[in-house]
Amino acid sequence: VVIKKDLPLYRQDPFWFFREQVWSIKKQIWGWSGFIISKDWYILTNKHVVSDESSTYTVIMKSWEEIDAQIIAIDKMTDLAILKINTTKTLTPLKVVETSESLKIWEFVIAIWNALWEFQNSVSFGVLSWKNRTIEAWNIYQIEKLTWLLQTDAAINPWNSWGPLINLNWEVIWINTAISWDWQWLGFSIPLTQKKIDYILNSIKKYNTIK
Repeated sequence: VVIKKDLPLYRQDPFWFFREQVWSIKKQIWGWSGFIISKDWYILTNKHVVSDESSTYTVIMKSWEEIDAQIIAIDKMTDLAILKINTTKTLTPLKVVETSESLKIWEFVIAIWNALWEFQNSVSFGVLSWKNRTIEAWNIYQIEKLTWLLQTDAAINPWNSWGPLINLNWEVIWINTAISWDWQWLGFSIPLTQKKIDYILNSIKKYNTIK
C-alpha cells in the first residue's frame, strides 16, 4: 500500500526574507502492507496506514502493477481498515482460519511483508508466543489500547506490520499491527477469522461502514 501526498514547492529570495509557495508535486511518502480478502478486491490493512485524509493510496501488486485504491471503511474499535481497487482481473484470496480457538501456543507462523519498503513478498518465521495480550499502541496520530492480541516472535518490522500472519496450512490467522521498540522478537497481531471477515464485508455492503 503506497501513500502519496501533494507536497508544496517554495520560492525563496537569496537573502531568505520571504518564501512563497509556487507549486505542488505529488510524491510517494511512505509504503506499508495489506492483503486481499475477497474476490471483488477488498483489501485489509491497518487503520493508521490510511489515517491521513489528505493523502491518496495505491496498491502495488505482485506483478508490480500499481492500481489506485479507495478507502472504503475504517473500524473505529480496532486497528483495521478496508481499501478497494477496481479491476476486472480475477483472483483467489488467501484462506482465513475458521476459528482462533484452534491456534496453539508454540505453533509455527509466517509473516509476509514489504521489507524495508523495497523487498516485496519477504517472509519471516517464528512461533505463537502467547494469546490474548493487551497493549497500548502508539503512532504519530494517537495512543490507543488494543486487546485480544497474539504475541509472536516472528520478526515484525515497520513495513510488515499490516501484513498477514499465516500458519503452515497457508491460512491467515492474524494481521500484524504492533511491535515493541524496546525489545527484539516481540510483535503483536489482531485476530482474524473468516466469520470476522464476512461480518466486516457484509457490514460495509449493507451500511457503508463497519458496524
